[in-house]
Amino acid sequence: MKYIRLSQSMLAFAGLTALASCAEECTGNIETTVLYAKPGPKGVGRFIYVDVVNKPGLGVKKTLLYQGKEFGTFPHVVIINDPQSRFAKNRTICFTNYRTNAPTTGGDLSEEGIPEITVE
Repeated sequence: MKYIRLSQSMLAFAGLTALASCAEECTGNIETTVLYAKPGPKGVGRFIYVDVVNKPGLGVKKTLLYQGKEFGTFPHVVIINDPQSRFAKNRTICFTNYRTNAPTTGGDLSEEGIPEITVE
C-alpha cells in the first residue's frame, strides 16, 4: 500500500512539475495571445494574428475570418509581421519594442484596418 501511495504522489508531483515547466514567461511589457498565422508576403516568414492582452490601445476590435469561415471577434487584434518565423511555435508573444508598419494595400479586405507591427 505504501508503494502505491508513493507512486501516486510521485505522479502527482511529476504532473505539476510538467505543467509548471510548460508555462511560458512573459519577458516584455506587452503580452499577446496568438490566434492564428498565415504565410508572410511572397512566402517569407509569417503574419501572426494576435489579441493584445494588456495594452488595448495597440489593437482594434475585429471579426476575423480563417479559411473563409468566421473565426471569432476579438477586442484588440494586431498582425505581427514575423519575417524570420521567430514566433512560429508560440501561444503567447511578449515584447516591449516594436515598430508600426505601413498599411499593406491589395491584401485581404477582411484585414483592412488591423494594425501591423514588427517586433524588434
